[in-house]
Amino acid sequence: MNGCRVVRMRLGRFLDGELSPRESAVMQAHIQGCAGCQQELRALQTLSASLDALIVPPLPGDLADGVMARVRKQEARSRRSWGILEFWKPWPVAMRFAAAGTALVACLIGLVLSSATSAAPNRTGSEMAWVGLASGAPMASAYLETSR
Repeated sequence: MNGCRVVRMRLGRFLDGELSPRESAVMQAHIQGCAGCQQELRALQTLSASLDALIVPPLPGDLADGVMARVRKQEARSRRSWGILEFWKPWPVAMRFAAAGTALVACLIGLVLSSATSAAPNRTGSEMAWVGLASGAPMASAYLETSR
């Protein structure tokens, strides 16, 4: 059954003559011994013959130029409008919220870790005197008294 699945996947290429001689020989040997794959090949041949029999209307001569002009216009528009958040537009709303929340949590973790690992600033007496004058707090005054 596994061999049939592989053969059926390659039947189109076999029919179009796109397989190597070795692969074609293996395919031919399998098809001769398998009624299911023979039926699939006949169905594919019938479909191919039906498609070949279709009358295809002629295409306008400027069709390719028109298509390429529209592609270039759309490409220019997409380049021009690429802003800082334009990549979010195709994302579902839930994914946008999840990404924004993740970014926010990462920033908060960074702030917490950076404040926890930074050393306490070394204050000189004159800086502490300014703090004491600005706040008028007894703690700053007590610090100034003990540091002198």
